[in-house]
Amino acid sequence: MKNTCFLFSLFLSLYGIAQDNDKVNKKAVKRLRSDLTILASDQMKGREPGTMGEIKARDYISERMKEIGLEPKGSNGFVQAFPYFENVKQGANQTKLSLNNKPMKLYQDFYPVSLSSNGMLSDVPVISVLNGIHSPNFSYSDYDNLDIDVNGYIVQLDLYTPSTIDFEVPELVSRVIEARDRGAVALLLYSSQKEFQLPAINFKRIQSIGIPVLVLRNSIFTKVPANFIENATLSVSQYEVTEMAHNVIGFIDNDAETTVVISGHYDHLGYGGEGSMYKGPRKIHNGADDNASGTAGVLELAHYFKNNKITEQNNFLFIAFSAEEKGLLGSNYFVKNPTFALDKFNFVINMDMIGRMEQGMPLTIEGIGSSLVWEPSIIGLAWQTFPLTLKSREDGPSDHAPFYAVGIPALHFWTGKHDDYHKPSDDVEKINFEAESKIISFIEMFVMSMDEKGKVDIHKRENK
Repeated sequence: MKNTCFLFSLFLSLYGIAQDNDKVNKKAVKRLRSDLTILASDQMKGREPGTMGEIKARDYISERMKEIGLEPKGSNGFVQAFPYFENVKQGANQTKLSLNNKPMKLYQDFYPVSLSSNGMLSDVPVISVLNGIHSPNFSYSDYDNLDIDVNGYIVQLDLYTPSTIDFEVPELVSRVIEARDRGAVALLLYSSQKEFQLPAINFKRIQSIGIPVLVLRNSIFTKVPANFIENATLSVSQYEVTEMAHNVIGFIDNDAETTVVISGHYDHLGYGGEGSMYKGPRKIHNGADDNASGTAGVLELAHYFKNNKITEQNNFLFIAFSAEEKGLLGSNYFVKNPTFALDKFNFVINMDMIGRMEQGMPLTIEGIGSSLVWEPSIIGLAWQTFPLTLKSREDGPSDHAPFYAVGIPALHFWTGKHDDYHKPSDDVEKINFEAESKIISFIEMFVMSMDEKGKVDIHKRENK
């Protein structure tokens, strides 16, 4: 805990920042360059959650928080580990299909979907139910045209909707459940129209409906025509793959009633894959701007508030989130499993991509709509170093959004997308460290200006 005369020091601090906000803090630039260069180096292998690259980045951030003098506020030291579902895998040589006693190839000819249950069936007759549409409100049912009941059969269902149907047909899940409830023991889905979008082959969670559900690719019909499938032998064995990711959390205790959260995600895309905008051969995505820049900003702000010889009227919680690129998983997990009481949070400052500001480029601040005090407070600052773009958007795709969702005012700082976004070319050589240091100075100035204003009230818009 820091001890000093608060009001006098605060005045000097704000006065100094207001007068010198166009100057570059060379020591801050040196720290930003050091942290960002290490986090965005090849040794971190793109910091993908669940990999050794993420572990190395986690340990580096933890050590830096310790060096700065923060108190650990994770569930285990500085670290808060959390599980997430990475994907679904098939048991080795255990997901199979034969039609009319002809074996088919997994993924090439068929694949199971998220609705599928595990199971095994041998030499069971197949019956087609056309499109599997049952809409009694429109006096229409494909099942009424069958000579026999589907109970005990494998049902074959065409996903394509004929143009002759002039009403809104039930969605896929409803049609699948209709077949199951009528006694089908498995489902074979296909489309008679090649351009029809088939269900996803890749998914993270299994939503089993109780029977195996397979999709037949059109390539399968060169081996067995769709109209001549008589029997099938199949087995499905798929399971969810769980990985562990890690938030890193440090604390400055000013013995205050409220706490300001300062955050940024440190994970990135590893070698590419889902989310990458790169089409070339496998290559490390170092994510210098996205978001080693924001992570370095979190550490620099921690250094400032720990060493500014001021006892602020807020405590500070610094969080480097993981698995943001996979859907804000780290911040969502923290909000649901906080290591610090959420009702003590005053507001959130989140940084995601603050390293690529060029001459004349604005700093964009989103989340202005999350509190009525934000806009007048920002406009009232003595700041002319770079332009500001203020946006109301409170729930944009970064780690401030889960906090706003639970009633905590939150702002998101960034300098915008660029041609290197989610590509291997997002490297440290393209970071403007001097400009980033000025962004950090602006955030310091803003947070200090808010320190004497007490609790920030949330504002919920009726029509977001």
